[in-house]
Amino acid sequence: MNRRPFRPVPRLGLLVGASLTSVALLAGCASSGEASPAAGESELFDQAIADLLPADIAEAGEIHVASGPGYPPILDLAEDGVTLSGSQPEEVRLIGEVLGIDIVFDDIKFDALFPALESGKVDMAAASLGITQERLGAVDFVSDFQGGTTLLVAGGNPEDLSIETLCGHAVGVLKGSTEETITLPVWAEACSAAGDSDIEISTFATAADAVLALSSGRVEATVSALPPAVYQAAQSDGAMEALDINHEPTPWGLAFPKGSELTEAVAAALQKLMDEGLYLENLERFGVEVGAVDTAEVYTDPSQAAK
Repeated sequence: MNRRPFRPVPRLGLLVGASLTSVALLAGCASSGEASPAAGESELFDQAIADLLPADIAEAGEIHVASGPGYPPILDLAEDGVTLSGSQPEEVRLIGEVLGIDIVFDDIKFDALFPALESGKVDMAAASLGITQERLGAVDFVSDFQGGTTLLVAGGNPEDLSIETLCGHAVGVLKGSTEETITLPVWAEACSAAGDSDIEISTFATAADAVLALSSGRVEATVSALPPAVYQAAQSDGAMEALDINHEPTPWGLAFPKGSELTEAVAAALQKLMDEGLYLENLERFGVEVGAVDTAEVYTDPSQAAK
């Protein structure tokens, strides 16, 4: 099957003034919930996959997606400072084209994502979420990425930091991330078991806040997923660097209310994008192809994921 050409846009930085396809414009991410127009007119539309949509969503003609900027280049803002951009929102827009349905992004902060899903306020969430056993107790997932952990440090790594030498050092981490809730506790326990000083952990509401703490010297490193760390280093003109580490990569995914019938429709649409090469091309445009996966796997049971 032929692949459609993409309009040229910058690979990193302030991204995407045009859509990934010839017919859909970017949707707004503000709470006003502006939708992507004319999704059903896309040449990507697949009636068999659209038939998998739950009746209420098909009738409404739109999917409400909890998301928001603050984790570039996966979740970012376009040049207008308002429109949600980044690799995952653009992926979701493509999914909307396959399903022939509008995508409406609702700007919901990270700590409110899961309550919004559980209450039915939104239909799904696109927020660079790692798939964990704990989260699978509350929501379902469709895997769309694989991300490992690395350290973002000052340029030249003057403290000669590594994962093995963080004991006694000050680090920053995104609040609520798997790095905070899963990765750092394991590393901290290793320091305690070895009789070393504790890791001094500061949490931040956004990745940008953590990077600011690093650049101002309040922390000596940030613990981050690899793709955003690489992006931040590339934007720093040598002031920061991401260590060449991809520690224990694990699946990330799009999240859904427990038992949602939308999960299967989105998984099928995403698999179509993977099979036709558009999924990978989208990741490449944002420089995060290192996290590409081959299968849009549905996760519903905690036993499917690592702790």
